Amino acid sequence: MIKCFAVGVILWLASSTVFAQLTPEQTAARTKGLALYQQSDWYDSQPLLKIAAEAGDSTAQYYLGEAIRLSKRYTTPEARRWYEASAKQGDLFAMLRLGDSGDLCHTFGTCVESGLAWRDKALSLAYERAEKGDTEAMRVLYHAEEGLAWLEKAADAGDTDAQQLLGSFYKAGGGWFLTTGNRNKAVERYFRASAEGGNPVGMMLYANYLFENDGSKKEIRHWVKTAAEAGYIDAVSTYASNIAHFPNDLDFPENLVAGYGLTYLLSQLQGGGVAPEDGRRNLPELAKRMTLAQIKEAEVFAEEWTKAHPPLSYFVPVYGH
Repeated sequence: MIKCFAVGVILWLASSTVFAQLTPEQTAARTKGLALYQQSDWYDSQPLLKIAAEAGDSTAQYYLGEAIRLSKRYTTPEARRWYEASAKQGDLFAMLRLGDSGDLCHTFGTCVESGLAWRDKALSLAYERAEKGDTEAMRVLYHAEEGLAWLEKAADAGDTDAQQLLGSFYKAGGGWFLTTGNRNKAVERYFRASAEGGNPVGMMLYANYLFENDGSKKEIRHWVKTAAEAGYIDAVSTYASNIAHFPNDLDFPENLVAGYGLTYLLSQLQGGGVAPEDGRRNLPELAKRMTLAQIKEAEVFAEEWTKAHPPLSYFVPVYGH
């Protein structure tokens, strides 16, 4: 049964070379749905992602499966249906999800036999693509527990997601180093590479590393501000509290209007996380230090910031939750 399924998958993938062409309305729904997903809003993102997923968009299909799984805490039959739709278009992470032996669907008895075949297919394709230099495929092999070497290869090839993942792995004590100094150098190297490569999560990891190791506050401010301007929620929270001097650990000049405006944006987020909760709690305290005119100015600032910057995002890992 599994062998027949695997052959069917191969034939399906071979014939599936045309990707969905979305209408402007479907594209808008996809964009908004992905933005809400990246804000950890697993519920409100689903109807929007479904519009693009039903139109055949493989990315929307994968993230719709993720949103359903995360909201239910296991792979439901509906989530599996969307993972399968994405996997049939060649999405390696969708294939890994279908073959996840640790999913609670095994406990509930809702997993299907085809999961193992999908995992085998993911590994086969990932090895093929990785050997050609595809760093995403290398990350897939790492997540599939095919060895840390694949993550290291991806990081050394310039993949900024792999760099921040590897730096975090080393910082948490993973890997082997002759001395603590060598470990710290590797952590700094990969965090810095990720930051300089434009990865907002890498920027904050590097800023935190510098802060913990008495690095230059000028450089820390640069990376925090740059990550905030890229929309990274954790960076926005840090930047907002510091420019509002609530407190000011990084020696930013005080700007209550901007600090309040950014805190207001965080308070409006409907997904999970500490930042929105902190925003709702801190907003009244900041207001006590401001005039009504300043608060109105801050609301305008928040509106202008939204227009000029990417949507706020946790930059949720493609595969990790």
